[in-house]
Amino acid sequence: MMLPLILAAVAAEPAAPATDPMIALVAGEGGGQCVPDRSLCLDIPAVEDGDATAAVLRISSPGVDAASLPLPDLGEAQTVTLWPHLIAGGDEAAPRYLVGILTGQSSMYSGGGGSASQLHLLKLDGAPAAPALGGEALVVPWEGSLLIRACFSEEDMKDRLEACHDEYDFGATLAAAPAGGTIFPTLSYRAVATAFPRTSRRSTDNSEKPLRRADLVRAQDPACTYDRVLRYDSATSRYEMDRPAPDCSDYTTP
Repeated sequence: MMLPLILAAVAAEPAAPATDPMIALVAGEGGGQCVPDRSLCLDIPAVEDGDATAAVLRISSPGVDAASLPLPDLGEAQTVTLWPHLIAGGDEAAPRYLVGILTGQSSMYSGGGGSASQLHLLKLDGAPAAPALGGEALVVPWEGSLLIRACFSEEDMKDRLEACHDEYDFGATLAAAPAGGTIFPTLSYRAVATAFPRTSRRSTDNSEKPLRRADLVRAQDPACTYDRVLRYDSATSRYEMDRPAPDCSDYTTP
């Protein structure tokens, strides 16, 4: 009678989790960021005159000469920084990584301004002994923050209950999905967009009707709050979403 109970208990125990391919980097010397055992460190040194096109990825490891790898064309970036994670792929015999690069843009305008960033995942092979950057496997919107003036008269101030700016925020997260993967792991991408006041939408005229006190809260925009699964396609060497993402440029274009 005890054996069936023991077997049932063993079967009910969850399997030991596999190693998480998402590696959180830790602070290293000189401003670099490293894998936890410090066997591999990455850095994007500051460039003169803020010229993002001159940015390089610096790779270092104990006992190995440091290498500076030119970054590919990442679009109209004003800032280039290192995403504080590595994504492991390949196998122990031929380790491969995806390194994240965050590119940023910002704009200022009368009574407001905005900033936004994108996450680019680039293939990194041969690190640390003979590092080489490959192509871009993914680019997705990452963060956005906009402040837009909405009051231009005393009547506007009254109608808007003195809430004289529309605020729009966007943020994303990326994690390894439990579905596994091939060369690189399957990923889950979650985006959350919020607006204040809750009725505001950047692409519409928000002055059509006065605000109520209940509107003066920050609320998610369901059209741009979404989840997607990303699977690596060996044929294209890129990640593909399980469904197209909505157009959320109102939140991600400053």
